[in-house]
Order: sequence, then C-alpha cells, then structure tokens
Amino acid sequence: MRKRNTISGIFLLALTIGYGVMTANLPTRAIEDSTQPSFFPWVVTVCLLILSLLLLLQGVLPIASIQAPAPINVKKWKIFSALISVIVYLVALPQLGFVVANIVLFGALMLLYGERRPVPLISGSILVPIAIFLIFRDLFQIRLPSGILGGII
Repeated sequence: MRKRNTISGIFLLALTIGYGVMTANLPTRAIEDSTQPSFFPWVVTVCLLILSLLLLLQGVLPIASIQAPAPINVKKWKIFSALISVIVYLVALPQLGFVVANIVLFGALMLLYGERRPVPLISGSILVPIAIFLIFRDLFQIRLPSGILGGII
C-alpha cells in the first residue's frame, strides 16, 4: 500500500504541476470586482497539491500498521439508479434551473442511499442547493440557471 501511495502521490503531483502551469497561462479580465477566470482552477490546483503531498507523505513516512476497513458493499442497482438520476438532472437543469433541479437530485440521492429521517432529508435537499446558488450568485458573481424560479431569485 505504501508503494502504491508513493507512486500515486508522485503522479498526482506531476499532474498538479502541469495543471498549475496551464492555470497560470489563463487570460485575465479587466472587469473590476469580479471573479477572474483563473480563480477556480487555482482553488483546484491548491487542493490537489495539498492532497498529493499528503498521499506522497503517507507513502514515504512509516506509519503504524492500521487494519484496513472492510470495503463498502454498494449494490449495483443503486449505482445505476444514481447515474440515471444524474443524467435526468443534467437534462432537466436548463428548464428547472439550478435550485429546483438540485433539490430533486439531492433528495433522490439521499433517499437512494438510505436517508429516511424527514428533517435531514428535506432540510438538506433544500438548504444546500439554495446556499450553493447564493454563494455563486452573490460571492463569486457567477450566474447559475434560474429556470422556473427566474422571477423569484
């Protein structure tokens, strides 16, 4: 496992460096108070760099042997159902809009993977898409499709 982590860490580190070089060459915009096109690629670069270094360290440093957890057994029909849900989501996104489409997707995936408590199911599937929409709209100033809620949000 240590050898695999070391090789994977080196590969991901090289990939991150290449991605960082491409990100550094992205054009800038002259619009004030707006997110530059390179903002999210830099976020991805930094996150990938940190995770690559951690994986590399995990492979290089001697760590006390910890028993590996048992693999999670997910039924194939659940994976297929989730894939179909995402495809339906992508088709419906332009018409329904980001918020409504994600409420339906999050609720469906939470039900599919076993969440049955009504409060976390309803609040999670409603509040998370609204929070993401508001963060992108107000903080990053990136417009997401509003769909059927166009006059409201």
